Amino acid sequence: MLKSIADYFNGRSGRFLLLSLVPAVILIAGLWRLVQIQIVNHDVYVAEATKLRVKSRTLYAKRGQIYFRSGATDVVPAVLNERTWLIFVDPSYVADKNKVQVELGEILGDQMITTWDKVWADMTVGYVPVAKHVNYEMVTKVKAANLQGVGQQETSKRIYPQGTMAAQVLGFVNGEGVGSGIEGSLNNRLSGKDGLLKTVTDVNSIPLSIGDENIEVKAQDGENIVLTIDENVQRKAETVLKKSVDDSNGLARNASVVILNPNNGQVYAMANYPTYNPEEYYKVTDVSVFTNKVTEYAYEPASVCKPFTYAVAINEGKIDLNSTYYNAGYTKVGDRIMRNASGTESYVGTLNFYQALDHSLNTGSIEVLRKIGDGDITKTARTTLYNYLYNGFGLGHKTGIELYEENGMIISPDDPSGEGNAVKYANMTFGQGMNLTMIQVAAGFASLVNGGQYYQPTIIAGTMQNGTFVPAEAKLATHTSVSAQTSAKMRQMLQSVRKANSGAYYDPKGYNIGVKTGTAETYDEQGRYTSKRTMVGTVGYGSSKKEGALPEYVILVRVEGTTMLWGASSALPIFNQLSNFMLEYLRIEPVL
Repeated sequence: MLKSIADYFNGRSGRFLLLSLVPAVILIAGLWRLVQIQIVNHDVYVAEATKLRVKSRTLYAKRGQIYFRSGATDVVPAVLNERTWLIFVDPSYVADKNKVQVELGEILGDQMITTWDKVWADMTVGYVPVAKHVNYEMVTKVKAANLQGVGQQETSKRIYPQGTMAAQVLGFVNGEGVGSGIEGSLNNRLSGKDGLLKTVTDVNSIPLSIGDENIEVKAQDGENIVLTIDENVQRKAETVLKKSVDDSNGLARNASVVILNPNNGQVYAMANYPTYNPEEYYKVTDVSVFTNKVTEYAYEPASVCKPFTYAVAINEGKIDLNSTYYNAGYTKVGDRIMRNASGTESYVGTLNFYQALDHSLNTGSIEVLRKIGDGDITKTARTTLYNYLYNGFGLGHKTGIELYEENGMIISPDDPSGEGNAVKYANMTFGQGMNLTMIQVAAGFASLVNGGQYYQPTIIAGTMQNGTFVPAEAKLATHTSVSAQTSAKMRQMLQSVRKANSGAYYDPKGYNIGVKTGTAETYDEQGRYTSKRTMVGTVGYGSSKKEGALPEYVILVRVEGTTMLWGASSALPIFNQLSNFMLEYLRIEPVL
């Protein structure tokens, strides 16, 4: 049988039939190939074709700019966008890889952000960024080279017209999206949202206006934010801080100051020294200068906190301004003997609480706590003090200001470890045994002297829209910390402190100035208090002597020392200069 079939194909008619079958087989194979392309593997080939025809581009949103206030009505730029370009390569359109690599490489030099191996890794990709923030001169050279498959896209980079001013407040965002200051904390508002452009092209990558694949999602630019920082107040604060630290002959390690409006919580100035240039943040070797010590650094403020303790007792009706106690120079709490600071030995005897605060006696503030507990530092006394400090004055937790913040800490009297005991709370009456940030102390103190109204501190004044400043909605006080009557009595006491320590010598006539200084030893490497590290400060306010006039500014100064410093000699002079400046700058009317 097999032989018969072979004979048949060897014959003439068989050869004819064989020749006839060949085209049929080819036709069937072709039809099957079409079936594979159009049906079986349809999606695969459509995707490949789309890669070649549709080019995607990111439409970069413009980052919002940042402004300072300048006086009552003007604004000035703090952070702007400088026009730059992004250079990209479209490998699918490059005809001469070697030419692009050599000529573009020579132009870009060390501004290349990738390697050529990565550029050519996938020749079907239509968009590979190779350089960012290219300036006008360099992009002009790229355009002149006329390299097929090389494109440019306009972008921007941040510049700081005021140099180092308010560096820790403004901050930066690095290439990984990690930031500091307003640039970091308000990154979502500033960054906006990038858009997308998908364009159908012809075989020469020329954009066409037809095709369902054409998509444009417009970029949404970031907000232009106006800060409450006043450039003139900020400049003065930074100048005074720098001179104070530089003139200390190395005794001061760093210093910070915050100046705010106690009647709305807006920050006039927030300064730190040493500082840095945020435009060149990547050159900084000591990263500690990035920290905004006003909001991100918790410390023991010491005696600047004594007014809080006095206010609690006055508000609770436990003492009045003429209440007295016997000062022996020391007092026993639990198993501890607590003493007044050196230099106060001459004040032994019966004193009123005016005098106790005037001379910053620790025994005085401890006795105030005993008065709150009707004669002893009871659980009720500790709970009352805690509630006022934590809930009333906003100490020991974040304030909600629009910057990165440290929590701080005040030990609760209910602390299960027993840390909330009488000894701890005796220390707290004079500002030790708790960690607070400067913004917490300043905001709490503002409520203490402004009539008892607590305003959440803010650094946002509004936005710039189409070149016009649009103020943010005014914030109301969140709660009352003490009564208006208690606030008025505390102003009297703080003005008495100023006069008792000859501070009024530095003040122009016709104003009420109230202050409190503080000095605290800090911890060494073994966790022990040491006089080789001190933290000193001054908090105060200024107002007209006009009857019923409330404070118009609050200033808090903090200086960290490498040896034993004193608040009265290291922080108070900074307050004096800034207070006198604010009286004049705000045009506060004196009453002679």
